[in-house]
Amino acid sequence: MDKKQSRHHLSVRPLRWVALLAGCAAGVAGCMSAAHEEKKPEIQLAQITRWLPGSYNNLAQHDSDVHAGKAPHEALAITIVAVDSPIMGLHTFYLQESAADDPQRVMRQQVLTFEVNDQGRVREQVANLIDPRRWRDGPSSPELLTALVTEDLAPLNGCDLFWHQAPDGFVGIGDPARCHVPTHTSELAATTQLVAELKSTELDLSEQSYDASGALLQGRRDDPLYRFHKVSTPKP
Repeated sequence: MDKKQSRHHLSVRPLRWVALLAGCAAGVAGCMSAAHEEKKPEIQLAQITRWLPGSYNNLAQHDSDVHAGKAPHEALAITIVAVDSPIMGLHTFYLQESAADDPQRVMRQQVLTFEVNDQGRVREQVANLIDPRRWRDGPSSPELLTALVTEDLAPLNGCDLFWHQAPDGFVGIGDPARCHVPTHTSELAATTQLVAELKSTELDLSEQSYDASGALLQGRRDDPLYRFHKVSTPKP
């Protein structure tokens, strides 16, 4: 090999190394991106379950309706506490809804369970309680909830909510074609649309039920979301 060929050979070798290193870097970046995408639902689940617990009310919405001369949303209070029970899973919560001015007037008690399903989506399963009075002290005595087992639940089959990220939080939407539950006005199961929106200090909930003809049986048509603002968070 003469000197000219040797110089050419030496000048090409660094370029080959640069190309090889660039390819390796691209491969590592691709792997890291793929790993991040795989973890994304778990990250969303962690954020949802960190924001969710706390005490809420919709008094600001109720008062705004009254001042505007609109039919007011009922003034409600909601408390959500984590259920510390290995039997119920890591991401299980107890929800209790009552009148904002009377905590003893309880309208709703549910158990919410969150997971990342086999399709990589954050799923919330909703269940009522078979003996709701037994658990009414749950918000003030979370240790009571450690006794919860699956036999205490009446799952709302087909009423799962699937959560996705939104610009300022998360949105959970149910499938009304699968969700059929009795309403306050009828024992017949009605087609029910469940929607939830969660931000760091706000939880918005909507439940609309329809009969077979499409008439609204439960919920509001004009402004279906009840907008609850967080007033306290559980102690760590």
